[in-house]
Amino acid sequence: MDNAIIEVKHEYEKFRNKILDLVPDVPSEDIKRYYLAVVLSVLGSNALYSPDYTALLNAVTGETYSVPQIMTAMRCCGDPERKPATPDFFKSFVKRDLSENTRETGELIDMLNGLLVASAMINGDFTVEEANCLSGILDGLISYARAEGLVLGITPDNSDKVTGKKFDTYLQNGALSEPSGKSPSSNADSAKDADDDKLSVKIININFDGVSSKTQSEEGLTEVPNEGSISNTAPDKTGSETMESLLDELDGLVGLENVKHDVHSLMNFIKVTKIREKRGMKVPTISYHLVFTGNPGTGKTTVARLVAKLYYHMGILPQGQLVETDRSALVAGYLGQTAIKTQKVISQAMGGVLFIDEAYSLAGDDQDSYGKEAIETILKAMEDHRDELVVIVAGYTDLMHKFIESNPGLSSRFSKYFEYPDYTGEELLLIFERFCKKNGYSLVPEASKLLKEKFDALYETRDKHFGNARAARNIFEKAINAQADRIASEDSISDEDLENITVDDISVAIGGVG
Repeated sequence: MDNAIIEVKHEYEKFRNKILDLVPDVPSEDIKRYYLAVVLSVLGSNALYSPDYTALLNAVTGETYSVPQIMTAMRCCGDPERKPATPDFFKSFVKRDLSENTRETGELIDMLNGLLVASAMINGDFTVEEANCLSGILDGLISYARAEGLVLGITPDNSDKVTGKKFDTYLQNGALSEPSGKSPSSNADSAKDADDDKLSVKIININFDGVSSKTQSEEGLTEVPNEGSISNTAPDKTGSETMESLLDELDGLVGLENVKHDVHSLMNFIKVTKIREKRGMKVPTISYHLVFTGNPGTGKTTVARLVAKLYYHMGILPQGQLVETDRSALVAGYLGQTAIKTQKVISQAMGGVLFIDEAYSLAGDDQDSYGKEAIETILKAMEDHRDELVVIVAGYTDLMHKFIESNPGLSSRFSKYFEYPDYTGEELLLIFERFCKKNGYSLVPEASKLLKEKFDALYETRDKHFGNARAARNIFEKAINAQADRIASEDSISDEDLENITVDDISVAIGGVG
């Protein structure tokens, strides 16, 4: 067994034994399930699979999980709309510390942090996505403890442990989502071929009781990345991408007619302004910063990526990469460090676009000095690097308007608003069918009719938490899992069996979607 795996196994045993020493009645199985839930959340945040993951989890848990099982579980636990619930043994630690004035809870958090960092580094890297996911898990535990009245320190800082992503350690298989950053494509086909024979076996769902859902985050339509708090997407500079191809890709998105028109109009305005400038004519002052408003899953991230690439091809930006982030990656746990943390993210975006999702969370209330510090740092960078940085902020319509109006610096720099409407039932069906086509599935007509009825009902009863494209993706994933459960035990499985999503599959899938 690899020495690194042995070390992680040892760390897990110390973590488990500490819990059992202080909470003897907790079942060991509960500890194992929680570890699986949180470690797969961290590993799944990369949306890429490494063979080291299966070797690690089998060694630590003493189970024999297959590659399809681990990949399915990573896709599930790595989904940004899912988060590990606070386990009962942790609640017992908090209760014990409060009653006996001890400090076991903080020590347990430190042990969990070390265990998960070691687990994430099993393939040789500890990425920004993994670090941010881990911080979110620990923040959840600390928030619970503080809400119960227990005084704890800040979340462990793992920033110095972050490395670059070692793409050669991953297999880019279609069973997982596309990576958020650029990566070599040569491994994708070989990984798919290597796993083809395994995918016909019955995929037994790993039961993680510690996973619960939360409000959906932004989702693109042309790809479905499981993103952490920061991800980086750069334009293709080989010549395969052109202004025309990028605009065609924009026009090919489902719905968003007003957004498409606004983007075309903005590009036309830039083009004409460039012509006037070349001819020595007066040109108006242009702000390239944008506000995207609308509910989650309406394509804001996808369009932001395209806009970043279009800006690059129009000569507005020297690099054209899009760095996606949110409050968790910008705000530190104490004053003074937020500016440093924010500046690091800005540095990654320099030469391209900084895309801030749920940007309104930076201006929560008058007491939020951390968010204000992040905003001021961003505004200064926008002023100091006018020709090198574009900022796009996104979030719910009403909250984004209040956010921009809350600061004169924001209102003076953001004047262009793109509104993203919710997807209708018909549009959601088109999105679902694209997921099918992209992943090699077909939706039978009867199933399509049932699904259309479900999407119409979701649209008619929607609220601000309506998942839009995310809802379509969730149903798709449940449908293909239902299909696997339906056919895996059959003696003879045809290509048609593997491709078709039936009424039964959709019935199972929509049974768990509100």
